[in-house]
Amino acid sequence: MKIINCCRVTAKPFRLGLLLAMLLPGVASADLPADCFDPLAVPVYPPTADVPAVTSQALAVRFLNMATFGAMPRDVNHLSKMTFQDWINEQFKMDASCHLAVLNQTQNNNQRENRMEVWFRHAVTAPDQLRQRVAFALSEIFVVSDVGSGIPTNAMAVYYDILTRNAFGNFRDILERVTLSPAMGRYLSMLHNQKADRKSGIRADENYAREIMQLFTIGLVQLDPSGVPLLLDGNTIPTYSQTDVENSAKVLTGWAFGDSYSFFDGGDWRISMKPFETYHDRSLKTLLDNIIVPEKGKASGDLKILLDTLFNHPNVGPFIGRRLIQRLVTSNPSPDYIKRVSRKFDDNGKGVRGDMKAVIRAVLLDPEALEGVRANANFGKLREPLLVLTHLWRAFDGHSLDGTIRYYYPDSSIGQGPLSASSVFNFFRPDFAPSGAIKNHGLFAPEFQLVNDANNTRFYNELFGLIYWRYKGNPYTNPYDVLININNLKKRAKSPGALVDYLNLILTGNKVPADVKTVLSNYIRSVDYRSYPENGVNRSLEALYFIMSSPYYLIQR
Repeated sequence: MKIINCCRVTAKPFRLGLLLAMLLPGVASADLPADCFDPLAVPVYPPTADVPAVTSQALAVRFLNMATFGAMPRDVNHLSKMTFQDWINEQFKMDASCHLAVLNQTQNNNQRENRMEVWFRHAVTAPDQLRQRVAFALSEIFVVSDVGSGIPTNAMAVYYDILTRNAFGNFRDILERVTLSPAMGRYLSMLHNQKADRKSGIRADENYAREIMQLFTIGLVQLDPSGVPLLLDGNTIPTYSQTDVENSAKVLTGWAFGDSYSFFDGGDWRISMKPFETYHDRSLKTLLDNIIVPEKGKASGDLKILLDTLFNHPNVGPFIGRRLIQRLVTSNPSPDYIKRVSRKFDDNGKGVRGDMKAVIRAVLLDPEALEGVRANANFGKLREPLLVLTHLWRAFDGHSLDGTIRYYYPDSSIGQGPLSASSVFNFFRPDFAPSGAIKNHGLFAPEFQLVNDANNTRFYNELFGLIYWRYKGNPYTNPYDVLININNLKKRAKSPGALVDYLNLILTGNKVPADVKTVLSNYIRSVDYRSYPENGVNRSLEALYFIMSSPYYLIQR
């Protein structure tokens, strides 16, 4: 990776501040510019049962920024001709694009850099975008990380494929397959977890028992269907006790690698763990809500009782529903929004609980998701650094010369790498609130937990380098660089207003206010149109960087 001129790079965020700082409070949409995607036709189709038809490309951009790794012109034009529901149904029918098979085609399927390349390639180019986006959201709920865990790279790909394949299935299946994944078993200590033996100083490990309740299913306190904590005498009500953790830990004993001949051998990360009854605690156990696990039960049967108990707990709908809304749509969904999603988790309309397709539809097609700030004044979320990069490359056809996307070290360059969180609590917590207005108003902004002076400088410098140095036509690149295609920008660069309108549309869905567009257009006009190696390059790159580093882009609304 080439070294960027640090002095020039660090100056860019300061210049952005000069242009935009006094104009940050207002966020308004603008009229659809006449000069937008090719083709320009925007046909209007009748709506499908209670779901608004997409009538403009700006609406399509906004929806795709929630449901994919970033809107791109081809997909915007496609969605502009159908309803949101039709698009979701079309995505549901697509086969899963899985990671391990592609990773196995590389020279070394256990090299972390190759896993990163495969992840970015799927995020940017896979046709099953909704599945890929939901899988990423699930990976930030059912967290497994390669940071300090000793889990092999190919095992991480196997784990991610569990989430990808089951993203449109049933939550109960996801819960079981995650639980029996050897990657999760290693990460949270269920692999080789043994029944207690006082003589040997062994006790059942409580790690996974605690996290499957706290983070993966029911949370810490009892919730009503809208996600609001229930109170008893003015206090929240815990969902589980330490005794529940200890008894669940006993249930989770006796599991080893699926290819094991004895409890401590084996090592096939591709298949689910299997039970060894000799190491399983067969005592009578009492779980949540006084559910009895009979004595002398087998490991598989005991596990089924535990997972069924958690799956059927009334907290799961609002708990998981809120997290999916936060990952895809907005940081502060209203209680009614959570309640509507929770109801679909409880019953998909056909008596099925945990139907992920019904939940995903409810998350993305809710009036609050579609109407944004018009329905909820607190609507919006900060884009994760990874999602900024994937959007840049999707919107501008970014890839290396051989079609790969070789971006090997995102955690060191932008502060976030897929399946590389620092702990089981993910890169950020769902209830994080930065000090100031957000916290003072009782609101949350999870992604802001990544925001600090060091990360901001690193992120903006990296974004600057990826835009200003990595574009097709720059003679100073190499075949391994991920290059963006700025042809659509160069042909608009003679007219700064048209250039800004185009970027405003394809990146934000027309969220940059008119006064900010005027300031930016005037600045772009001051940039010499004549540039090396082609006319319009400097204007194109300046406009692209300013839009993507502005709050009107970085805050998804």
